[in-house]
Amino acid sequence: MTQINQFKWQETLILLIAGSISVFAFAPCNISLVMLISILILLWVIQNKPHDTKFKVILLYAYIYGFTYFNAQLYWIFYSLDVVIHAGFVVSLIGHICFMLFLASYIVLAIVSYFKLQTKSRSFNLIFLFPSIWVMFEWLRGWILGGFSWCDVSYSQINPGVFKGLFPILGSYGVSWIFLSLSGALFLLISNKPIFNINKKYLRWVLIYFSVIGITLFYINSIEYTHPYGKMVNVELIQGNIPEGEKWNSTNALNVYKEEIAKAHADIVLIPETAIALFEDELPHGYLDGLIDIAKSRGFDLIVGMPVVIDDKGSYVNAAIALTAKGQPYYAKYHLVPYGEYIPAKWILGPVYKAISLPMVGFSEGSENQKPIVLDNQKMAFNICYENGFNFELYKAASNSTMMVNLSDMVWYGTTIAKDEHLQLSQARAMENQRYFIQETNTGLTAIIDQNGHIQSILPIFKRDTLNDYVQGRIGYTPFEKLGNLTIIIFCSSIIAFAVYLSFIRRKRKK
Repeated sequence: MTQINQFKWQETLILLIAGSISVFAFAPCNISLVMLISILILLWVIQNKPHDTKFKVILLYAYIYGFTYFNAQLYWIFYSLDVVIHAGFVVSLIGHICFMLFLASYIVLAIVSYFKLQTKSRSFNLIFLFPSIWVMFEWLRGWILGGFSWCDVSYSQINPGVFKGLFPILGSYGVSWIFLSLSGALFLLISNKPIFNINKKYLRWVLIYFSVIGITLFYINSIEYTHPYGKMVNVELIQGNIPEGEKWNSTNALNVYKEEIAKAHADIVLIPETAIALFEDELPHGYLDGLIDIAKSRGFDLIVGMPVVIDDKGSYVNAAIALTAKGQPYYAKYHLVPYGEYIPAKWILGPVYKAISLPMVGFSEGSENQKPIVLDNQKMAFNICYENGFNFELYKAASNSTMMVNLSDMVWYGTTIAKDEHLQLSQARAMENQRYFIQETNTGLTAIIDQNGHIQSILPIFKRDTLNDYVQGRIGYTPFEKLGNLTIIIFCSSIIAFAVYLSFIRRKRKK
């Protein structure tokens, strides 16, 4: 059979649809069932291919699905480059496509690996091997070359609450595995020809598997590993809604925040990431002292986002500073955005950045596992911007805190779904650590999330407003905080290693 005979345009079309519709499974649509449909379609195309299918055909199909999967969810990267940063249409398009192809390569590697490592047991392949390989590549995508963990399957399953009890045990990667395993089990039942006929061969075992998982989820969803600590704390989040150009090139933002802080009434008041975009020595004389005087006179602690110079060489960090606390402790952003906050291969890309005049792309990284900042008898574990997407970097600080806080500036992404996806990441972190998660942004979504991932209160986007609400500190350790992703990664590695061993034995016998 020739390669062209193995390639079918109908399958290409259906994979384009399957990858594209995945966007509806994530925020803001949150139709989680769509993710199941997307995965089932992918399995239907790949699983029905004979083992001697040309490698190039599987590679092409995998790239079609992977590219459309990420492109549908991350279209806003092109928007940010072209509309906000003004990098130019051609540069923005090339940059966007290259990034989508890079992300798609993880799905490609997962699908190709699965296709090559399938054993003779169809049930083992679909229920154990497929989810293990997929999750391993999700995990690798989260840390290789800086990492990018948006669009993980688990985030599509946050708002239904079905897996709420699994997040604090196995974390987001564990939720991805269980969801994909259940999807594989369902595929076993409906993969007969004609499609959707029930496969009676697997019916009993699949029903038992679904029942065990369902009963387990029902039981663990009610378990609380953390418990309340101290009194309820009144917090006020100031959403300045400052346009990006005005923020970096005008002192109007300083006046806006000073006025809003002067009206605040709470125990703790926060303003967003780099809300104060100037270094301290560039600010109007006495500006910070004025903010401190206002906060102390009104009896609240004040957290501000601003750059901080950390040495004599002029190195600076993206920080969240407790202005009113003794010694003004601050959290310095650890996981910087490549190309956004620092310049990889500066000797090559430096002139490009100079040409498009991006502000502050020379940040230094903060130290790993920084101590929480104590305010109003609560230990607050901070993270900034897209750091909320890296659960393996946040859980240690979270376990030593009573609540979590994210400062962000989402103005870079306009009215796109980036803001909704970002909030969904914060919901996952709240569930994994069973702690309140405060999300303070410049333009939205500014919100307070409780320990179960529910959005307790939220502000409308692109509106200058304040969110005043109460949060509850919590102490204790979730199973995830004790082991992180170690459990699920060891499990997936074991499954893959077993499949590799069987493949080796199979090839040896053929020889």
